[in-house]
Amino acid sequence: MARHFILLLSAFLVLGCGFGIGGKTPPRIDHSRTTSFEDGVLTISATPFDNPNRRVFLNTRDDAQSEFEFQTDMPGHVGRGWTLLQEGGHGTDPFIGYAVVSWNRDDPSDYLAAGWWFHFRNQQLSDVNPYHDDTDAYLFIDGPEINPEFPPSLPAMGTASYSGGAGGQYLYKYGEEWPGELKGKVASREFAGIITLTADFAAGTIGGCLGCVGDLTVQQLHLKSAFDRFEPEPVELLADPKDYEVHIAATEFNPDGTFQSREGVTVTHPGRSVTQHRYVSWGGGFSNRPDSEGNPRLVAGFVQTVLQEEDGSLALISGIFNALSKDFRAANP
Repeated sequence: MARHFILLLSAFLVLGCGFGIGGKTPPRIDHSRTTSFEDGVLTISATPFDNPNRRVFLNTRDDAQSEFEFQTDMPGHVGRGWTLLQEGGHGTDPFIGYAVVSWNRDDPSDYLAAGWWFHFRNQQLSDVNPYHDDTDAYLFIDGPEINPEFPPSLPAMGTASYSGGAGGQYLYKYGEEWPGELKGKVASREFAGIITLTADFAAGTIGGCLGCVGDLTVQQLHLKSAFDRFEPEPVELLADPKDYEVHIAATEFNPDGTFQSREGVTVTHPGRSVTQHRYVSWGGGFSNRPDSEGNPRLVAGFVQTVLQEEDGSLALISGIFNALSKDFRAANP
């Protein structure tokens, strides 16, 4: 169980791009575009881990199982979301996914999409298992403004502050100090919080914190369809994520506005002793659309860490973020 727990936990994230692992494949980050949005139809391009030369396309016209509207933080945007299913041949090798898109009602080419998908290789739809070695998981956030082929014009001096929503998967594997019936069990929930970032353009770095402003909270929104399918009887959650703070050290960004690191992410908690961090990853990209101050109007990406506590408990915090510049937010209340 522990091995599959860690493998599944390490299976997340994308930026206009993708990050994840499948079975025994090491984590992967791909900054290329992964979606298109035309005539109200979102198409997601997926590359199975077992066949990097194969492209699979999920779209919200043919593969949607349900649809809903949501309120987006992006000024002037409207939001819509879908649950997705592509059964595969004879119900084998299915894809199950979820996607949301936020787009400018006056210019639909101005959009940002995010979501996740699972590929259940060599499995039947009626008996899929997220802990199977042949299960791949992938999280993505993508849009024309975070496209490295059309990089932002980054300032040479000054700083910019960014803040916005972050959310994803929080899992907690109970260690020795928890009640006997919980030891070794894994509680899985969706979390949401606020990420704050500071870009120092003179130094060429970006860093910040998730959970330092406000608390990490448990919600049932973007991952509910996955949890309902995979965990009909969820394990009780006694280790609330609300007091965790995820500190992100200043990381150098590239001339094309992308950045990524497998170090510099540390977690603190006032009531628990964190002794080790593993599977650390964070990365993202700056928007190629400027705010009125000439800074990128947003930063989007992901952050992930698996932390170990003194009693042997393990926790995963893995999520997507979209942080707006202070000026962009103020100019578009």
